[in-house]
Amino acid sequence: MKGKLLFLAGTATGFVLGSKAGRQAYDRLTAKAHELWGDPATQKVISQAESIARDAASVAQTKVSDLLDRTEASVKKEEQRTNPTTDADSRDM
Repeated sequence: MKGKLLFLAGTATGFVLGSKAGRQAYDRLTAKAHELWGDPATQKVISQAESIARDAASVAQTKVSDLLDRTEASVKKEEQRTNPTTDADSRDM
C-alpha cells in the first residue's frame, strides 16, 4: 500500500511539474541558474575553489605516499624479524 501511495505521489508531482505552469517555473529557474553560473563573481569563486581543491589533493597525495612508504618499510622490517635468513642458510640449500 505504501509503495502505491508513493507511486501516485510521484506521478502527481511529475504531472504538476510537467504542466504549463510548472514548465514556466522550470524555465525561469533554469534561466536564473544560467545567469548565476555566467556571473564573473561566481566564476571567480569557482576558480578559487578549484585551486584550493588542487592544493589539498596535492597535500593529501604526498601524505598518503609517505604513509605507504613507511608502511612498506615497516612490513619489510617485520618480515625480516619474523623470517630471518642468513647467507649461511642460503648456502646450505
